[in-house]
Amino acid sequence: MKSEHVDEIKFEGEDAHAGYAAPFLDLIAAAFLLAIATLVVVASLLLPVPGELATAPGLLPFLTAVSLGGMAILLAVSAIQRRRTGTPLMMFAPGEVSEQMRAVPLAAAIAIYIAGLQWLAFQTHLQVAGVHYVLSAFEPLTILALSAIMRVYWGGPLLAIVAIATGWTLVLSIVFQKIFQIPLPGGF
Repeated sequence: MKSEHVDEIKFEGEDAHAGYAAPFLDLIAAAFLLAIATLVVVASLLLPVPGELATAPGLLPFLTAVSLGGMAILLAVSAIQRRRTGTPLMMFAPGEVSEQMRAVPLAAAIAIYIAGLQWLAFQTHLQVAGVHYVLSAFEPLTILALSAIMRVYWGGPLLAIVAIATGWTLVLSIVFQKIFQIPLPGGF
């Protein structure tokens, strides 16, 4: 006899009960994203078009920036609508300051990572299974940064963290070097 009970599968994000950010924060984020999108749209339009429009070097940045700008506008509209329905405009909801402060170490880790890519830049050429591979500061610094971030925010076993960070970094590096043929940061 079959059971008629079927559990519904529902995706819940990282913190299923966190809710929306305060409208004030969403408005700040929307303004920042819209400013970046506008800057990229203008810069991409100023790039020369050596061939057809479909091969223009500014096409992908233009489309990405237009998409980002549209999402920023939707975020702002959502924040304004939530404010009109009575959501307080304050920056942090009562009791949320400690949760918001968790972002400070993350921002610091990312800043150190980006600075490290600039200051510790190197390149080493390797042959792995007959394939030329360029090892740069990107790989070790990304493995370290991802491991540190996952250790702080996930807290899983260290071996699993390092394995995930190493695997992800190597896959990303190989895809960019061999498929996209784009050099990664941290080299010359």
